[in-house]
Amino acid sequence: MKNILNFLVTVLVFWIGNEYFSSYISISDTKTLILASILMFLISFIYSLIMAASVLSILVGIGCLTTPLLILASLILTPIKLWLLNTYLPGFHIHGLWTYVIMSVVLSIFTVKARSNHVNRN
Repeated sequence: MKNILNFLVTVLVFWIGNEYFSSYISISDTKTLILASILMFLISFIYSLIMAASVLSILVGIGCLTTPLLILASLILTPIKLWLLNTYLPGFHIHGLWTYVIMSVVLSIFTVKARSNHVNRN
């Protein structure tokens, strides 16, 4: 459910950006809008799998090197995803560095995080 909600939020953020801030972000058609949102979701999913494998590889000794690098990469993951879409997806264009920054912040704010089921017991 969390993933579907994140996907829908991404579609909405891209659509609002295209409709109201078309001088900064332009998406050629609905197909490109949906494809960009799907690719954002897939990149996040692949990153989650890589991070899980890295944390599990701590038991073998390799994860001590890869996990800190992946944590650092997570800080700039959204701008990297936006840059990849801008570079490789025809019909999806972001104009300007500040647009990347603002889009990253907006997507980070509206991304749904998993709720912890931790209960304090005294």
